[in-house]
Amino acid sequence: MIVDSLANVGWYFKADWWRKVVEFIRTAHPALPDGEHALQGREVFVRILSLKTGPCEHTVLESHRSYVDIHVVLDGQETIEVWPTHLLTPRNGYDSERDVTFYMAPDGPPAVIDLRPGNFAVFFPQDAHMPQLVCEVPCQLKKLVVKTSVELVRANQARDENCLGSTEQDVRARGEGRT
Repeated sequence: MIVDSLANVGWYFKADWWRKVVEFIRTAHPALPDGEHALQGREVFVRILSLKTGPCEHTVLESHRSYVDIHVVLDGQETIEVWPTHLLTPRNGYDSERDVTFYMAPDGPPAVIDLRPGNFAVFFPQDAHMPQLVCEVPCQLKKLVVKTSVELVRANQARDENCLGSTEQDVRARGEGRT
């Protein structure tokens, strides 16, 4: 899992697919209509969603095997609770058509993320996440979720020049450094 400010988004990957994601995120705004946008076919696509936050009884705890999720709030705020999948009991088996496993409510405490405009969170297959939870008060939420193929992420991580851990010099050269 990664949680950070969008100001630091350039620190994570150097691959072409990541540059496409970053460009889309930087130009995204709350007036975007709900729906799906392909950035790189089915390897990288974005879902724009209008939702309402609520209690945990009204949302689901899920993980994905085929896609890495990148969550960005455009308007509103949400809490996302996260658990390692190996600590959880699946409700049913993995649904390969929808790329989702749903889980029973866990006993242990979660990692808690308050996601607001200006921040992002990345959830890998081992990160079961329960989004759309009330942060301070229930609210309308406009967000985007970038779905990136696990194979694409792994292929880029396997090559040193495209993996996590860009040097500060690399990031500055791309104009994406911290201010």
